[in-house]
Amino acid sequence: MKKYDIAIIGAGCSGLSLAYRLLNTNLNICILESGNRENRTRKTWSYWNVYDHPFSKFEINSLGDINCINNSNSVSIDCTKYNYKSIDSTLFDDFVFNKIDSSKNIDIYFASPVDDLAMENKYVQIKSNDKRIYAKEIYDSRPDNIDASMYQVFLGYFIKPASPDSNITPKLMDFTQDNEFSFYYVIPFDDNSCLVEYTFFTDIIKKPDELKSNLDSYIKDTIGQYDLIRSEYGVIPMSPKIPQHDSIENVHKIGIRSGATRASTGYTFLNIQKQSDFLVKKIRGIKSANPLLTVKSKVLRKMDRILLDIIKNEPKKAKNIIYRMFSSNNHQTIIRFLSDIPSIFDILRIIVNMPKIIFIKYAIKSLINRKI
Repeated sequence: MKKYDIAIIGAGCSGLSLAYRLLNTNLNICILESGNRENRTRKTWSYWNVYDHPFSKFEINSLGDINCINNSNSVSIDCTKYNYKSIDSTLFDDFVFNKIDSSKNIDIYFASPVDDLAMENKYVQIKSNDKRIYAKEIYDSRPDNIDASMYQVFLGYFIKPASPDSNITPKLMDFTQDNEFSFYYVIPFDDNSCLVEYTFFTDIIKKPDELKSNLDSYIKDTIGQYDLIRSEYGVIPMSPKIPQHDSIENVHKIGIRSGATRASTGYTFLNIQKQSDFLVKKIRGIKSANPLLTVKSKVLRKMDRILLDIIKNEPKKAKNIIYRMFSSNNHQTIIRFLSDIPSIFDILRIIVNMPKIIFIKYAIKSLINRKI
């Protein structure tokens, strides 16, 4: 039996981000990870550079502009103030694991799924395989079965264009011309490779085979011949609901489990970094506002709920709305809005420049449904 001040469940982005900030402190910490150190799912986290975090050395690109395309219309989003950047999760993992290996205060247990949590005196008892571990505080990143009416489903290829002179245009959204809310996403990296992704916002989870032929055709038409480096498939639940607290007082949800994923975009990385900074202050007894529960974050959740309803019920109109948002607003306003750091004036500008009738319609429906 071992006792710790803090146990972190899950060695994903949120668990490792918090652990990194607590390295070599006077706190005894353990991390329980259900998987192993090898064969980890490789991910690419992208974001606008609006918030300082300790992992910027692993950014693999820095884009000064990125495009949104709908039909034959295109708008270039100016990212010179807030560059659009990406991090390869393998670089992040290797760095944090090596730091943990040499730390004095953090133990990490791989292949250790958590079977049960229960309060016992002033500690939470953690049952994992044949281990019994006790901790005063638990930070739990295990995925919940999130009740979501929409999912972001994507298949991405990491490719190396056959022509070394290929000039890849970054595209945040290149909307398809069909009756679904789907688009292509193209992000070049500093090593001349790029990610091309086919993404759906849908209530039906599509399998990779259902996305492959369209993705292949798009790359052939826009880039030409290429070498495939690897592929990436994912399903992100898109729910604007604020997750409930854990039933055990000393157990705290973190990461995606706590609502760190922005419902209307799927962006998560920076919210995890903000949350980790907040939690470290909380652990140290410093008063600070939870960035996921501010008044502005609640307003954004309500706006996301309305937008997701429009996407679900009127996907073609939703494409036009999103394009209009990019083309009718100051780009810094848009970036702050999508990055969860808008000012009140940013939010008001977004609302003023949106088509009023459809938003009022779905806002009323949302209120009625909540009362029912």
